[in-house]
This record gives sequence, C-alpha cells and structure tokens, in this order.
Amino acid sequence: MKKYRAAQDLHQQNLRKQILDDASNLLMREGTNALSMRRIAQTVGCSTTVLYTMFGNKQGLLDELYFRGIEIWRQTLEAIEHPGNSLDYIFSIGRAYRNFALTNSSYYSLMFLKVIPEYTPSENNFQLATDSFKILVEAVQDSIAPGETPESEAWEIARIIWATLHGHIGLELVGYAKHPPEPPEQGFERALQTLVNGLLGTSNELNIESS
Repeated sequence: MKKYRAAQDLHQQNLRKQILDDASNLLMREGTNALSMRRIAQTVGCSTTVLYTMFGNKQGLLDELYFRGIEIWRQTLEAIEHPGNSLDYIFSIGRAYRNFALTNSSYYSLMFLKVIPEYTPSENNFQLATDSFKILVEAVQDSIAPGETPESEAWEIARIIWATLHGHIGLELVGYAKHPPEPPEQGFERALQTLVNGLLGTSNELNIESS
C-alpha cells in the first residue's frame, strides 16, 4: 500500500510539473491571453477537470506561474556580480531588471503589469516579489550612509527608482520607446543614471554609449 501511494504521489508530482511546464511554454510563446483553463488543458492533453482538481481554479494555476516568474527574477538577481561600489551595483540591478523584463516579457507582464485583470497574486507571492527588491534597498542604504540610513528612507528611494524604471520598461514593451531621438536601451540608461545620480546626490558623469 505504501509503495502504491508513493507511486501515486510521484505520478501527481510529475503531472503537476508537466502541466506547469506546458503552461509556462504557452505563456512564453503566446502571452497571457492564451492562459485559459481550456487552452492549457488542450496543450497538456488532459481535461479541465484535472486542472481544477490539481490547482483549485485558474487563480491557483496562475499563482504557480507567478511563483516561477519570481524564481527566474531571483536567479537573475543572484547572477549579478557586486562591482564593489554601491552605486554601480544599483546600476547593475536596474539593467538586470530591464533585461529580465525583455527576456521574460510574459512573466514580467503577469507579475508587474496586471495584464490579467481577474488575477490577483496570493499574499505570499506578492510578498516574495516585493522582498526580492530588498537587494536594491540595501544598495541604496550602502550608497548613502552604511549602517545609518533608516530602512524606511532607503525603501522610499528604492520605490522611486523601481517605479521610474518600471514605467520606462512598460513603455518599451508596448512599443512607445522605439521612436527617435535615441534607442530604448540608451534612453533607459540615461533615465537610470540621471535618476540615481539625482536621488543619491552623486556626480558621476553619464556614460550612455559604453553601457
């Protein structure tokens, strides 16, 4: 009986992974509009009943995909090498954020652009996504006065940076950043450096061409 239950559990785990893998591929290929329970079931080759049994509802399945997006973002952050300077680290985080958004635009849209109006991330997932930006908060603290800057002040500055970059990336994703006078990556770099330099009182010169 124990072996049967173990085999049954393993089958359920494998099926769950297959469903999420197929749903993830569908999300990346066709975007969030393709994420209906019927379409996912057709892609996986199962009934919608299986999906509802395994995930409860569409909200539950989307929450699993949202969590996958968080994991990709977390891995992106972990791959950033600290250059030894807090300001340069902030610039690296900003560039990594844009790269994550452009490389994983469907996940980014699901996580940060509210493209599925009826979907609201679980409180746990929302908190995980928010917590991932603590790395930016810590970099802001270190760039102002290490060990002395209140976390609330650093969070406020980090939110301003995040919100501004988020707006720039959102415009780029929908095509509004493709027009002259400069390519979107240069416009993003100019916005990033001007914003950080202004907020943190630095005097670094802009280096748009080499970034």
